[in-house]
Amino acid sequence: MGTPFISLLEPTPFPWDRTLPAEAQPNPSAIPRTFLDAMSVRQRVFVQEQQIPQENEFDSDDLRSCHWVIYASVNETLAAAVTDPSTGAVLQPRRSSTTSLPIGTLRLVPFPHPPHPVVGGDYVDNQLVNPKPDPDDEKEKQQQQQKQEHQRKPSFTPDRSTTYHDGTEPYVKLGRLAVRPEFRGRGIARQLVRSAIAWMRQNPSYFDPSPAEQGFEQLGMEQGGTVPKWAGLICVHAQEEAVKVWERCGFKVDEGMGRWTEEGIPHVGMFLRVTLGSDGDGAMR
Repeated sequence: MGTPFISLLEPTPFPWDRTLPAEAQPNPSAIPRTFLDAMSVRQRVFVQEQQIPQENEFDSDDLRSCHWVIYASVNETLAAAVTDPSTGAVLQPRRSSTTSLPIGTLRLVPFPHPPHPVVGGDYVDNQLVNPKPDPDDEKEKQQQQQKQEHQRKPSFTPDRSTTYHDGTEPYVKLGRLAVRPEFRGRGIARQLVRSAIAWMRQNPSYFDPSPAEQGFEQLGMEQGGTVPKWAGLICVHAQEEAVKVWERCGFKVDEGMGRWTEEGIPHVGMFLRVTLGSDGDGAMR
């Protein structure tokens, strides 16, 4: 494998059939190559390996997010060298081909976001699917109301506070971190995370404009006043098995956010605060 390189795709609209994999999209020429490659990695990891339904892998956040894809230059032998058996002289040199293979991806979702997940909640396709309550039970009615609140679209309205989030400060969210199995253990995930954090440091106001200017209104998002500015807070909804990966990138588990499941996989919330204008690693304070 040659030296990996990273490609960035900033938010852009394009057609996508969420029921189909990347290679089966009906109009691939209208889809950015970087996104097709990102989805090919996500399909390999989340759909094939983790058995998440294909139609649940793509969501409405994808079109408003930044996507990073890391590639490896892979050399493949097409034909072995031919030598003279008596002299060892090369009669025909080895023929090979070098291709750029997408091996990892990561996305950055701008604010606003839906409310923090319900502690102990079960989410499928971004919807809370806890059992339907008894309509005659007042406590169950309150739980049903809470469920409905946590199925709303992203909003600028206040959220519940957690260990590292006061419920009002805007944050960006990193997610869909995936590395092909054969390339794990080489620091690929950390390269992707560092690239995303560095980009945000260089573009701290990228997502700050009003909802109308940024197109949030067209996405049906609620507007609850003036859009605040991003001040360096980054969130992750991490699979429990991936917590150590995110910890190596500087993130800390937010115990106040609690635990929940997404597509049957246990998750926890994690946060990192970075200092804007700094090239060093971030740290919670």
